[in-house]
Amino acid sequence: MEFEERKRKEAMVFEERKHRETIEAEQLELKKQELARQIDRDKAEDDRRDSSVAKGKLFGDAMRASTIRMGVDPIGEIPFFRNVEQLFRVYDVPSALQAILIRPFLNEKAKYILGKLSAEILGDYTRLKAALLQEFKLSANVYLERFNTCR
Repeated sequence: MEFEERKRKEAMVFEERKHRETIEAEQLELKKQELARQIDRDKAEDDRRDSSVAKGKLFGDAMRASTIRMGVDPIGEIPFFRNVEQLFRVYDVPSALQAILIRPFLNEKAKYILGKLSAEILGDYTRLKAALLQEFKLSANVYLERFNTCR
């Protein structure tokens, strides 16, 4: 009888230990799942933060606070581009975003010219700048004429 009582107690202890281990394994699995969800959320946040839209907004906000607008006079284009290029260096703006970021600061004539340009030119800042300077016909003769007519 004593032997059977001991056997029953050992079986109960074994069952209790087995039940406790099962609960611990379930809790561990829940923690793993929660950790996996957290990692997925962090990865999604990193992807969102690294997306070109988020970067565009970030750099756009920075540029909006410090960029001068392009004036109506074509001669004002040169200081505008100098200012913008300086800000590109200061904020370390990726070249893929530069052409897009200057659009809100262009004057009406420049925006009209943008409508005529191809997508390849619109996406490349250096080509866009060259196209605008060419369309405004800024040459040494124009600068000399402006200098001679200054009062």
